[in-house]
Amino acid sequence: MLMKNQAMETSSVLTKTETATSNLSAELVSIEIFNKFDDLKAFEPQWDQFVESVGCEIFMTYDWCRLWWKYYGGERNLQIFVFRYHETLAGIIPVFFEKLWLGPVFIRAAKIVGTDFTIPKITLPIRKEFLQQVAQKFLEKLVTDYNWDVLHIGPIAGIFRDFDKLMETCQLSTGQSHRIRKTNETVQTYFMLAGSWDEQIASLSKKQQRILKQKYRVLHEITGDDTSIVSRFAASHNCRELFDRFAEMHQIHWQKQGKSGHFGDWPNSMQFHGEMAQEQLKHNRLRLLEVNAGKYNLGYKYGYRFGDNYMEFLDARSQIEELARASVGRIIFCEQMKKAVQERAKYIDSLGTQYEHKLLMGGKMFPVNNIYIYSRKPLSVIRVGIFRKLSWLLHICYYKIWFCRIAPKLPFKGLHLWKTWIRSHIFA
Repeated sequence: MLMKNQAMETSSVLTKTETATSNLSAELVSIEIFNKFDDLKAFEPQWDQFVESVGCEIFMTYDWCRLWWKYYGGERNLQIFVFRYHETLAGIIPVFFEKLWLGPVFIRAAKIVGTDFTIPKITLPIRKEFLQQVAQKFLEKLVTDYNWDVLHIGPIAGIFRDFDKLMETCQLSTGQSHRIRKTNETVQTYFMLAGSWDEQIASLSKKQQRILKQKYRVLHEITGDDTSIVSRFAASHNCRELFDRFAEMHQIHWQKQGKSGHFGDWPNSMQFHGEMAQEQLKHNRLRLLEVNAGKYNLGYKYGYRFGDNYMEFLDARSQIEELARASVGRIIFCEQMKKAVQERAKYIDSLGTQYEHKLLMGGKMFPVNNIYIYSRKPLSVIRVGIFRKLSWLLHICYYKIWFCRIAPKLPFKGLHLWKTWIRSHIFA
């Protein structure tokens, strides 16, 4: 049934109103479950069309999930839930189960695919009209058929507007058998885009407009007044070359500050993103931007376009001292924003936490939410309670003190983040 009439399903427009669908029973929603991405290869175009149609980030596309699983799945147990209302595709939720140990204590955890070892913020791929029904069916299935102590849903993208409805559904679906906790300790920055570059600049304060003009003027003075800025995206013939140059420049920037950079911190991240860039380029989603001015390579923006939005993942900027007073990081960001405006994107998802320069450039912050659902079984309560305390202690002693403060001052470099911390710290 899964492979039939897929192209028509994802493009169909539902005529029922949200009010009507909210009264539908979850019993009308069916589930198919798969434990291999290969079993869904023929479903890839419809998977991606659906994920785009419901406003999700690129992190929930088939190839992103598949490659993440290739590098970080390990011995974890994959379960891909596909939901339908009659013949209409209503939701796709890829999850995995794992046993996490800290010292003598373990918990059985369930998470959304792709939400550790990388830095995404996600929107669950569920059609809005069926959010309550799909979420209810999903949770009922997990509670009935799977053995877990804690389910983590998140981190949920700041722009997701139906969080309260999702939270309410989780509370109603799990009843007295589980406890629910919500957190929103971090924020996410978005840049809403105008219809033209002139309008985008006009949306900034007068002071920021003057500063930006000054930085471009300084750059032209350094590179030569007759030199224009040339920005180009990676293409099939030079993707690997540009990615390697971007990664090297990114690492040099952070190593000069005594840190390892993204590709030094996160295990297998160089291989993961290198392959991801190649795969997403085939779908015309990669937006790896190189910015040059005269003889100078100013730097790079590594990101993606998916649906109506840009997502900037990482950047790299030249370390040439004479370029410092031109604030090339800001100029590179503006060049990326110009491209996004030209492509009629609606916004740029900046992923990261609060940065003053992003707010000055028009960024708006939104809270990033997480939902934790805990079993109330006595042994689970005891194990989770001890595990959370140990996880908090590991986060403070290892990450906050050792990794962030002590390790950068030591002569040896290249230490990846501990996999144990990556997998467990979200439960602290």
